[in-house]
Amino acid sequence: MLSFRVSIRRAGCALLAAVFLGFCAAPGVGAETLQEKSARLKQEYEQAQKELDAIINNKKKAQQQKQVLENQRKITEEKIETLVAIINEQIEAIALKEQAIADKQTEIDGRWEDFKARMKTMQMMHDRGAVAMIASADSLYDLLTYSTTLQQISEKDNEVLEEMSAQKAALEEERQALETAKAEQEAAKAELDKTAEQLSSNIQQQNTNISKAAADAEAQSVVVSETKKKYEEAQAKFDAWVRQNSSNGSGVCAEGFIWPLPGYSNITTYFGGTQNLGGYITSGHKGIDVPAPKGTPILAAHDGTVKSTTGDWTYGNVVMLDNGDGVTTVYAHMSSIAVGVGQQVSQGDVIGYVGSTGNSTGNHLHWEVQINGVRQNPLNYASP
Repeated sequence: MLSFRVSIRRAGCALLAAVFLGFCAAPGVGAETLQEKSARLKQEYEQAQKELDAIINNKKKAQQQKQVLENQRKITEEKIETLVAIINEQIEAIALKEQAIADKQTEIDGRWEDFKARMKTMQMMHDRGAVAMIASADSLYDLLTYSTTLQQISEKDNEVLEEMSAQKAALEEERQALETAKAEQEAAKAELDKTAEQLSSNIQQQNTNISKAAADAEAQSVVVSETKKKYEEAQAKFDAWVRQNSSNGSGVCAEGFIWPLPGYSNITTYFGGTQNLGGYITSGHKGIDVPAPKGTPILAAHDGTVKSTTGDWTYGNVVMLDNGDGVTTVYAHMSSIAVGVGQQVSQGDVIGYVGSTGNSTGNHLHWEVQINGVRQNPLNYASP
């Protein structure tokens, strides 16, 4: 008796499916379907988002480059500051050397004047006082030593003058070395000044790049927002089309389902979950995802009629079964499809094979259950 009721119920579901197919109008030749429009707007949105991401990435790179340049400028400015301090020290040292040279020259000049005065006196004594010097000498020894003493004084003056001249020359060499070092430091500072100037110019250019990127990002954000809105509106229209063209009923056919992938029980994304599909974050997952090797047979979870094999582009190769009485099931991302539109299938029939077509990141089955166009949690109707 139970088997007879199930058969009657399935017959009723099939009848409703046939009635549904009779009322589905095909789009006009050359007209863009809701699926195609949704796919096109999705691609436009993703392209706009990629462009925005590129702009933001360029801005980030410009900010990073600016930080590198600012660090280089800081280091350069610290080097310049160090060189300025060294140059100032060298200027002070040169000034001290120049003062020491001047003092030494004054000392030499004084000693030279004394020497000249003594030489003059000695000359006068030689010319006019030789007789007196001889007359005053008490002995030959006094006469000889007196002359030797004068000679020694003269020699000593010469030695002192030569030593002082040597000291002055050494001071001159030290001053010249300081001048040379100072010139080298000033040349190095000039190069660092040029580097700092170029870094400042580069930083200014990065500021310009950052400002432009910020303006471009703001403008592109508007484009992204508009294209996303259009895509979401098209997606909503597609979902409305699914609901509108789904058979209405009590949903009593939504029982007795079997698991469409026998032997594969892992679920990677649950109904209502969040996904990251190539950087596009979506929430409110419309079904469940069950991974399996490519080519794994997919079974019809319930009797029904093939309603469509051309859903939204994100589904890839898809089979939509009208199970009657307001029940629709969707099997997406197939590598290939084993049935055609309008074909009657029985529970357990192979309708396609696991793949990764459409917006997918790996081989799996995306399975949906809809009651009167409203998506339900498939796990409420079947379990692995």
